[in-house]
Amino acid sequence: MPINGRYYDWEHISIQVKGVPLADVLSIDYEDSEKVSAIFGKGRTPRGYTKGNWEGSGKLTLLREEYDRLRAAAPEGNVFKLEPFDIVVSYDKGTATVTDTLKDCLFTKRSFGGVEQDTEKVTVELEFTVLGGVEHS
Repeated sequence: MPINGRYYDWEHISIQVKGVPLADVLSIDYEDSEKVSAIFGKGRTPRGYTKGNWEGSGKLTLLREEYDRLRAAAPEGNVFKLEPFDIVVSYDKGTATVTDTLKDCLFTKRSFGGVEQDTEKVTVELEFTVLGGVEHS
């Protein structure tokens, strides 16, 4: 619901990894899914369904300086060696805060970008898997 006609924008979002607020974040994307399989019997249409595994994943794009701060806090300076951690994404317009907590995440891939002549910013993209679910509050 917009407040005075204003919807959420980048200014309203804060992101924490391992309880530490990140300032130099360019984007975060996350998703989850649950496998559903149709069960067929007589006829052409499903008679029911079964549910399979749940999966969650995402991608965090940071400026290189923010990545270096995160890496410095990791064991042996390696983000892949972090123990499972929560990523907290909060949407706050001043009246009520909506929070998505991505539970027990692990980084699974790093991509380095913007390393070229006349670049405006150097970025690091960190892909992650969500092991403990997504809580909304």
